[in-house]
Amino acid sequence: MSEIVVVGAGVIGLSAAQALCEKGYKVKVVAAHFPTDPLNSRYTSPWAGAHYRPFPSKSPKEFEESQLTRKTLEYFEKLAVEEPQSSVKFIDGIDYLEEKGLYDVKAKGYYEDIQYLKEIPKNQLPKGVEFGAKYRTWVLNSPLYIQYLQRKLTFKYGVEFIRTELTSLKQVSQSFPNTIIVNASGLGLQYNGGYDPKSYVIRGQTLLVRAPEGHPYEKQTITHQSKDGLWTFVIPRPLDGGLIVGGTKQVNDFQNTPKDEDTKQLIERSRALYPEIFIDGELDIKNINVGFRPAREGGIRIEIEKVGKQYIVHDYGFGGMGYELSRGSAEEVLKLVESIPTVSKL
Repeated sequence: MSEIVVVGAGVIGLSAAQALCEKGYKVKVVAAHFPTDPLNSRYTSPWAGAHYRPFPSKSPKEFEESQLTRKTLEYFEKLAVEEPQSSVKFIDGIDYLEEKGLYDVKAKGYYEDIQYLKEIPKNQLPKGVEFGAKYRTWVLNSPLYIQYLQRKLTFKYGVEFIRTELTSLKQVSQSFPNTIIVNASGLGLQYNGGYDPKSYVIRGQTLLVRAPEGHPYEKQTITHQSKDGLWTFVIPRPLDGGLIVGGTKQVNDFQNTPKDEDTKQLIERSRALYPEIFIDGELDIKNINVGFRPAREGGIRIEIEKVGKQYIVHDYGFGGMGYELSRGSAEEVLKLVESIPTVSKL
């Protein structure tokens, strides 16, 4: 009887484990970090602002990924109603762009299946903004959500969580013979060691803040792109989790401590765009978050690899879209696992 070993306990690995458990597979999760651990910049999922923004697809790969975000969206619709303890909540999403660029409500992969998405009339846009769109979207409290997933896996499905620092997938194959490996290791740990050479990190720095009572961002998340390409967003974390203000995208930057200049710029940009979140002229910062988004040239990798007799289902390279793609990718992993002829359920 084949078992499934999921490598990685971020939102991608936990979501894959859940989808497999729901279909009756016996699953173990092997990882160095888990949702209840103290914050660690190497463990990205707890740092996420976690909201969904549709965007026009610029390639067939991006369009493929956009379809997975729709599956997550559909799943979260159900979760928000049936399991509010998950922290998933639906609110308004608003995008403002100072240069319209490729954003067009007719662009493929942008407006399809997104409820209530509409272009904001020019006369209703803030000063300096060339394009705006409003749509219904979800937000969640990322630390609470992954803890919710771990609890569900532990107590509903009996998943065993095994803490270990892996240097290769071969270790998993040797420790757990006759299993299927789901490789949700972020940067793509390889069978014989090392990581996928196409993978890279994107450093992100955000601010977790306390906003004054009655602020307007409990029921909306706003993302503003300036002419210089910088994105400034405000995302509420449901269940009294404060607000996430961001952010930065710094490719192959490995500094795991906050940069004072980044913090200063985030405060200045927030003051200009979101003055309602300041208290007595100051931003009440509760934490400065630094995490590394595990990205990959060419996009995410979800496919089967066979090394000798070992089947591996790769599931990594999600960059800053882990939560958006989490359930959609999990369902793709399930399809691949079920296509392996040696797999049997519990």
